[in-house]
Order: sequence, then structure tokens, then C-alpha cells
Amino acid sequence: MTWMERHELLKYDPQALDPTVQSVLIAALSYAQTPPSPQKEGRVARYAWGRDYHKVFLKKLQTVSHSLSQHFPNEHFRAFTDTSPLDERFWAEKAGISFTGRNRLAITDSWGSWFFLGEILSSRLFTPTDRPQAAHRQCPSSCHRCWQSCPTGALSEKGLDARRCIAYLTIEHKGSIPLSLRSQLGDRIFGCDDCQEVCPFNHGVPSTTETEFLAWKAGPWVDLAGVLEIPSEDAFTRQWGGSPLHRAGFSGLRRNACLVAGNLRRFDLLPQLHNLTSDPDPVVAESALWAIQILESEQ
Repeated sequence: MTWMERHELLKYDPQALDPTVQSVLIAALSYAQTPPSPQKEGRVARYAWGRDYHKVFLKKLQTVSHSLSQHFPNEHFRAFTDTSPLDERFWAEKAGISFTGRNRLAITDSWGSWFFLGEILSSRLFTPTDRPQAAHRQCPSSCHRCWQSCPTGALSEKGLDARRCIAYLTIEHKGSIPLSLRSQLGDRIFGCDDCQEVCPFNHGVPSTTETEFLAWKAGPWVDLAGVLEIPSEDAFTRQWGGSPLHRAGFSGLRRNACLVAGNLRRFDLLPQLHNLTSDPDPVVAESALWAIQILESEQ
């Protein structure tokens, strides 16, 4: 994640990104949904059940930007969602719509942490007349549920250790997942919601009304056999293009599926795993071999 270091100087200085910026307009979009009953398949983090939020949210923000441009023709506006170097949690807190919890996620009064953040950089100076107070809240001093629930111990008083975070390992990390952390993945094939699910601020949150999130593309559970049998990069893109799962990549999603198959003791998937031991991708081949060794040691 060296890109975070490269962008450090831009995170808190939007004028370094664009010297004309006078305001940062912050927006949030809920993705909250209630999970169905557990299955013995690959579990997907809630934000990734539907269409890729970059496409959905950015389209909405661009519509707002266009409207602002028409109202203020001498100004310009640029929309981003998780695509600019800006620290969106910092700016959301500055705007007063959220605070940062112990799980290092932005939390609002209305949606807990089940939401996306986006921003519009504006050359026009906007002065808020009624600033929300969420930024002045904080986690209860006695609550450490998120730390206690983290399967890998990635959360602590020191913050978040991304090297141990299942969300990072299953989505952003390239290469093999460390042996010491593989069993902690459990059934998680893409992302992890454990620290959110136990958070008191996330209880009783209403479901999103965004139809493109409610129309599942991946859904809460992914068929492991289907992932292990994807024949090519092109087939992977045809199946997962437009879904956040595409972010893990052809190698990453199959790597994850191998580890989950081993963790769930899916003996029925041994034929697919054996096929992958000769995969041209050494990461996938090694992950398949690890799963086979786990399964065969119990047979």
C-alpha cells in the first residue's frame, strides 16, 4: 500500500491537487443490508453484494457536479469517490457528518459505518449554515468490541495493522497470504465485516434504498466451485466485471477460494483443487496445494 505514502502530502491539502479548490463538498451513500442465513460457501463483505459503488456513486456525484456547474457557470466542480488522494474520513469529520471509530471506520448517526464516502472539489467557496454534530461524538470509552472481534488481531489501541486485516489480504494484497493467517480467513472470500457487525452504532440501521446495491451481482455468498473452475482471465472479467469482486483479480479471487475451501473442509472440491495445483499462477497453485493438505490430513 505504498500509494498511501506517495499521496500523503495531498490527503489534507486539496489545493495541492487543484489550486482553484475553495470547498470540499462531502456526500455519503448507504449500502446497509441485512445478511441472509449463513451458507457453506465464500462469504462476501456487504459493500460488494451489488454493483461496483465507484460506478453507482460517482454517477450520482457527477450529476450533482453538472447541476452545480449550470448554477455557477464560472466555477468548476470535480467529483470523486474513493478515487482521489484525499483522506475522505478526515474531510467527512471536518464536515461534521461522521466521526472515526475504534475500528478506523467513519461512523454516522443514521447509517453507522455502512456507507460510502464521496466528494466534490469546488472552485466556489461554500459556507455551511448548519453543521451536523456527528464529528463531535466518539466510541464509548468502555467499548472495544471491534478489537475483540477481529479474527487476526489487526485492530488494537495502536490502530489498524493492514498487514493482518482480512479485507486488505483478500482484496488488495497480491501474492500468497501468510500461512499464519490463512485459517483465520474462515469463509471470507472477499472482505470482512466482523468489526462492523459488532459495532453498537450499526445496530438497527435501515436498509439502503439504492436499487443497484439491492440487485445483487455477487451477493452475500459466492459459489466456491464456480470460482475454482473459472477457466481464464477473460471469463473472470465477463463474470465479475461491474462487481467489486473484480478488484481482487483473477489470481486473488481463486487464491481466496482455495483457502476458504480448505477452511470449510469442502472435501467435495478436491477435484477442482487438484486441477489448480498445476495452474500457471504459482500463488493459486500453492494455495490449492495448501487446501488439499488440510483436507487430506483429515480424511
